[in-house]
Amino acid sequence: MTWNKSRTAKSYAPTILILLAVACIWTARLKSEAPAKLLLEVINRHHTMGRNISSVYLRVFSNGAVECHTQKYSGDEIDSVKRKSISTDELKKLKAVLENPELAKIGKKYGLMYMVVDSWMTWDISVYQGSNTQTFEVLNFAPGAAIEAGQPYPDSLIKLGCSIVRVRAEVFDGAQDQAGECETATRLR
Repeated sequence: MTWNKSRTAKSYAPTILILLAVACIWTARLKSEAPAKLLLEVINRHHTMGRNISSVYLRVFSNGAVECHTQKYSGDEIDSVKRKSISTDELKKLKAVLENPELAKIGKKYGLMYMVVDSWMTWDISVYQGSNTQTFEVLNFAPGAAIEAGQPYPDSLIKLGCSIVRVRAEVFDGAQDQAGECETATRLR
């Protein structure tokens, strides 16, 4: 049996060319798929007995991916992370809230709407739009209580806060603590 080097190299040439073409197409596709961008982040801070305990309440990405962590009250809770993709319709609704021009006009801080004895929550909210980031904080999101106290939140903040509550409830079971506040605010408006 004789070995024919030129015939062996020629027989592999089409296979090598096909593999190179596939590798080039795959690399180009990876480069064209932009990574998901962060649209919304809500950090929850629980203030109690001189402590400030932070947890990731909600993160929403441009591809519809959502991430929620355990809401922490003592700091000793195990950090359970839940991820889910929201529907295209739900993402579209949330983007409409985030892109509302009125949202850009709201204040940087909304305080407590009722007296607290020893603890309260603060949402540190960041809305990302291109190169701009809008940040503000809301203490004990309570749109119904704000209306009753004669200090109603702007409509765009109520829509954002209630969207945050709704999306978190969809991803992190049992997270509807503030859903009643959204219903109250809607009823009182």
